[in-house]
Amino acid sequence: MLRKLLRALFRPRPPPPPPRPADPRLEADPWLGRIFELLPARYQLGADAPDGTQILRRTGRARLNPMQLWLKTAERVVRGDYEVRGDPAAARTTLDARVSDRLASLGLAPTSESVQDWGGKVLTRRYEGRCDAPDQAAAAIRFFCEDSEQQLNLASE
Repeated sequence: MLRKLLRALFRPRPPPPPPRPADPRLEADPWLGRIFELLPARYQLGADAPDGTQILRRTGRARLNPMQLWLKTAERVVRGDYEVRGDPAAARTTLDARVSDRLASLGLAPTSESVQDWGGKVLTRRYEGRCDAPDQAAAAIRFFCEDSEQQLNLASE
């Protein structure tokens, strides 16, 4: 028993996740660079797209997941999508209750929404807003990725 306890206390720790690779886009734009100084190393910039530059987030040791979140650096805009599967009226109520107020306090507002049928109704609502301060943008990114669920299924709740 004592041996198990000692092994548990002194076992080797897993290696830390790899550091964020250097990205010339972070060095070229002070606003973008400051955002990623405020975010943990698990966040990286993804590919540029018409919606902006996608945010990637490491959820495991090595795998990066693309988030439904984009930055438009020229306009200093943060843009993100929420998808809610279920009745569209209930989905709107859920988003209003869980995320709209918090995102409004960070300067983001709903700009569009659509309902599609993917084996059931799915409401997709886009929030976006101008975040001139990098700490405001970093807080919005953390809320999207860590403090809320970007994909919800009302049937499982």
